[in-house]
Amino acid sequence: MQKVALILAGGYGSRLWPLSTESNPKQFSHFYGEGSMLSNTYQRILNFFDKQNIFIISQSIFYDKIKEQLPDLSNENIILEPYLRSTSAAITYANLYLQSSYNDNFILNVFPSDHLISNLTDFSNSLEIAQEAAESLNAILTLGIVPTYSETQYGYINIDDSKDIPNFFEKNVRYVKNFAEKPDKGTAERFIKSGDFVWNSGIFVFPSDVLWRELQINLPEFNKLFSDLKAAINTPSFARKLDYTYRSLPAISFDNGILEKSKNVYCVLSNFEWSDLESWDEVYRQAKKDTHNNFVNGEVIALQTEGSYIIAKDRLVATIGLKDLIIVETEKATLICKRNESEKVKKIIEYLRSKGIKDYL
Repeated sequence: MQKVALILAGGYGSRLWPLSTESNPKQFSHFYGEGSMLSNTYQRILNFFDKQNIFIISQSIFYDKIKEQLPDLSNENIILEPYLRSTSAAITYANLYLQSSYNDNFILNVFPSDHLISNLTDFSNSLEIAQEAAESLNAILTLGIVPTYSETQYGYINIDDSKDIPNFFEKNVRYVKNFAEKPDKGTAERFIKSGDFVWNSGIFVFPSDVLWRELQINLPEFNKLFSDLKAAINTPSFARKLDYTYRSLPAISFDNGILEKSKNVYCVLSNFEWSDLESWDEVYRQAKKDTHNNFVNGEVIALQTEGSYIIAKDRLVATIGLKDLIIVETEKATLICKRNESEKVKKIIEYLRSKGIKDYL
């Protein structure tokens, strides 16, 4: 089967506010490497897929940003959603879009645009095993990262070590019992001690027809709407029908809508270095620190300051006698919070929305 890559680039990344905003989400921002998170993800995937087989799905309002950061990407390889409806909709629409380009069944490889991955040799090995197993088992494969500490900001996968999978068990493929949401510290520690939980990387591999079967079973509303949309492909009414479809869809993640319900999900136990940059604490953890365990960027004076992450975008930031803080200064807003509490940034977003204060979102 033809192997196709899909990069998800439509979300907002509100936990990285104020650097990540609705008009400039985190996937278009620079944190590490030479370019933005999106461009770094694209360059990484070019190591494993032909250029013509790499597609990006995002909201139509971000088309110009995608073209600016990836000018060599063909328009045919940019799939545009009229509205944001989470990852179940994005993956289903992309699957439908790609079926018009790939007449035969294909293996869809889904990648978030906001992850850090190193040790590409191990990553490549896991990906190849997932592709082989997805085709052979006619199933959904995930890449599960063997955890190195009890992280509370990642989702977990509960694997079944007792179920034999001929030809694949020895390749570290395991049947998935269920998925666990982000746990508290005590629960995360129990997960690690049990030995049968791995981090959910958010990377999925499956044959395109498997998704349609899963939709029929687990998301019949999606199946009906997208089946109707499929009938309108290459007709003058397609744009109108696409708009209607997205207006009718609830926002459901692929994890909640499909993976947590399906009985046909397997996991490749993986050891490549991976990080989901969804909070400032994780950004700090991955950053290279100075001798005072600080990361600073921009016009920063940090006196008697340690263990802190400080970004100055538009003006001087000066600190004295501080410890274990996150400070992010931008043109419109400045965030100051304790380390290990940055997940509460979402409460600021909720407050701004509840008050109708849109200028800072």
